[in-house]
Amino acid sequence: MNRNALGRILAARNWSDVELAARAGLDRAHLNQVKNGRAMPTVATALALARALEVDVATIFPSGWSARRGRAERVDRAT
Repeated sequence: MNRNALGRILAARNWSDVELAARAGLDRAHLNQVKNGRAMPTVATALALARALEVDVATIFPSGWSARRGRAERVDRAT
């Protein structure tokens, strides 16, 4: 299974979506949508997740992260 950074961090800590949602003060269903790439987090949501996990926002949502796939994707830009 190809997990995004958020999924990997939760698995490494043995945390459930419910636990992270409670620690971050977020709705579990919304957290699940963000984690699975079905929703783009707001800045407030990204910061709440980073604080709860005690990591930088960029650790969870690296450059090129896409809500469509919930993971970093290569972005081709015309020069």
